[in-house]
Amino acid sequence: MASEKRKKLRMDMLDELYQFHLSERGKKALIPGNLEDRDPEKYFALEYLADKGLIRFKAENGQLVAKITQFGINLLKNIKLGNPLSTA
Repeated sequence: MASEKRKKLRMDMLDELYQFHLSERGKKALIPGNLEDRDPEKYFALEYLADKGLIRFKAENGQLVAKITQFGINLLKNIKLGNPLSTA
């Protein structure tokens, strides 16, 4: 996958976790356990976002969960305002 497509995928996933955060009042999103095999690009995108501190992504009670961090929320808000600090 090309670099720009990966960047877009990461930003789309970050935005999706932000929308989930808003609609579910801060709950963690359940991630399919077979995501690494089924869609490795999405799995790697989640790992990348976690490495950057934009989300928390971990195994919890036998399931993968993801949750946007305050840093991830601030990044999205700044991008929407046209003031990106950096991009994912």
